[in-house]
Amino acid sequence: MKGPRMVLRKYAFMIKASGYPPGGLRTTLPGDGFNSTIFASSDIDALVAEALAMVAEGMQLIELGGGFSDEDFARLQDAVAGAVPLGRVSFDDRNAALLKRR
Repeated sequence: MKGPRMVLRKYAFMIKASGYPPGGLRTTLPGDGFNSTIFASSDIDALVAEALAMVAEGMQLIELGGGFSDEDFARLQDAVAGAVPLGRVSFDDRNAALLKRR
């Protein structure tokens, strides 16, 4: 039997890419009863610090873009220590091949 579903009100998406400043850029997109926060940085230390800040602010889940290595993901997972679900963008084989063409 399934329990009640969590009502999602605070969602975060993190981007790691070399084109962003190490200190990061943050923006929030407000919705009707729902906020999306986006943080982008080229530095994993800044991303870890931001993830911890997001958890402290009551973020309900954090998703990571495709620029995170397995080691980066492990660092973030260890940092949030199960306080929130941590998701990760991935591509199936067909679409991963398309990424390699670019």
